[in-house]
Amino acid sequence: MTEEIYKQACAHAIDNDYVEAAKLFKKAADSGHTKAQYNLALCLHEGLGGYQAHMEAFHYFKMAADAGHMRSHYMLGCYYTMKIVPFGSEEDGANHFKIAADGGLDEAQYNYGVCLLEGKGVEKSFDGAVRYFQMAADQGNPEALYNLGICSSDEKAIKCLEKAASKGHKDAGEALAKILKGQLSKSPS
Repeated sequence: MTEEIYKQACAHAIDNDYVEAAKLFKKAADSGHTKAQYNLALCLHEGLGGYQAHMEAFHYFKMAADAGHMRSHYMLGCYYTMKIVPFGSEEDGANHFKIAADGGLDEAQYNYGVCLLEGKGVEKSFDGAVRYFQMAADQGNPEALYNLGICSSDEKAIKCLEKAASKGHKDAGEALAKILKGQLSKSPS
């Protein structure tokens, strides 16, 4: 029964009828359907379905994360690190990013890498940051490719920045040009 309600909600969402989708996602979510909890949270987060409610969205992201939903862990990481909710800490955010990162979510791998690089909610670790940037870069994440390029030596940096630029990263081309210009100025004339 709950799965059928969830499928109906998805059909309404596909048709851009978010008001009805949100109602049905809520019905399924309150019955314990994890994907419905996540989708309802997204509707509430984005203001789809009639209103935006970050605290309510947080509640449903938390329910889905407690059931092991990786994207919900990622969103909780965002909520804590961006201080969307008036409680929790950067440490809480980093912990949720790590769970989702270790679950294979490239956005979380990138964000956890940033936490490690900057010491946000975790002890600073350049090597750890590079490891998580590499994990996300291996999945084609342009932000991770850019950061990996910035953190790497010339040859690897060039490859990463070229990939990031090809994926539309706005700063990658400029960073690549600086590296290439530096190489040209170092070469014998």
